[in-house]
Amino acid sequence: MFVELEYVYIGAVALAAEPYFEKQPDQNGLSREVCVFPLKLKNGELSPIDKNHLNRVFETKTKKAKRLNDEEIKRRAKNARKNVGSRKAIIQQHERNPWVAEHAKRLAKGYCMLCDQPAPFKNKAGEPYLETHHIIWLAKGGEDTIANTVALCPNCHRKMHIQNDKKDIQRLQMKCKAS
Repeated sequence: MFVELEYVYIGAVALAAEPYFEKQPDQNGLSREVCVFPLKLKNGELSPIDKNHLNRVFETKTKKAKRLNDEEIKRRAKNARKNVGSRKAIIQQHERNPWVAEHAKRLAKGYCMLCDQPAPFKNKAGEPYLETHHIIWLAKGGEDTIANTVALCPNCHRKMHIQNDKKDIQRLQMKCKAS
């Protein structure tokens, strides 16, 4: 779990570029001048940061932000860093079968298989824009098969990744069985 002001040693570092000064917010959101020392790992390798850990850090900060009043949020947003940091990342990506994805889209005939509404817009090729979704996520052991893949509008696709409601899952599974 994320612990505020706790740091994790990931290896020996060296200066990656010249130090520079910039304004950054302190823990109370007040702007201050800081000296930034761009660092890199000496061995040149990236230390992997667990995606779940990064998500927990973001969620913790989001919860903290929700507790602040509007005036405080606005002040902190105005004082936020303009140039955010970045890092290279190694990700695991599932190889998806294009035939399975295309089958789901054709089966949907331009309509979201969850809300039954027409696709909200067309892609550059003039086709209804729908996104394929695995009812049981590949990351959770689901299969890349026509029995587990549906076509959803972007709104419902995001909903499934945020809520993943059991009733919605059952509805999508029934639609796959019926086809």
